[in-house]
Amino acid sequence: MDGFRLDLQVDEAIHRIPEILNGLQRDLDLAAARATRRAGQWLSSHSSKEIARELRIRQTPVRHRYNLYTRAKGKEVKIWVGLEPIAVHYLGTPKETATGVSVGHRQYDDAFIADNRGGKPLVWIRKGRQRLPIKVVTEDWEGPALSVLERWEKRAMTQFVEFFEEEARNVLAKAR
Repeated sequence: MDGFRLDLQVDEAIHRIPEILNGLQRDLDLAAARATRRAGQWLSSHSSKEIARELRIRQTPVRHRYNLYTRAKGKEVKIWVGLEPIAVHYLGTPKETATGVSVGHRQYDDAFIADNRGGKPLVWIRKGRQRLPIKVVTEDWEGPALSVLERWEKRAMTQFVEFFEEEARNVLAKAR
């Protein structure tokens, strides 16, 4: 008995290495694009939740101010946040009080509730002592929103790394 003899022909496999690595590079680029998009969505979700908690309002009007844009190549995600003041009727249910209107935990003196053309009750206040002009009461949220976004931006990079590692593991597992 001679023993066991193994004869491997690796020439063909060696010639295929650049092709395999090229395909792997494309898959890793797609993994990076998925991780970038996921990190953007994660940042939008978590920062809007904290902004709403800090302002003591519902999360819905804050979330509607976020727009997420991804590039076609996937190497960049842009999050646009509209920081214009929010009309107070989005912050809760307006209730008339003896001195004005309360919405949630906020009180607006000399304000009143009137329906707009769509039938939704809005909170209005007169600009002067005359009957007209009137304007919709708004709440400024730019300052707290910017501070929360700056805090969460730092966390987003570490979250991107975690997402990319997960996506890369998936790509490498498929390549086996």
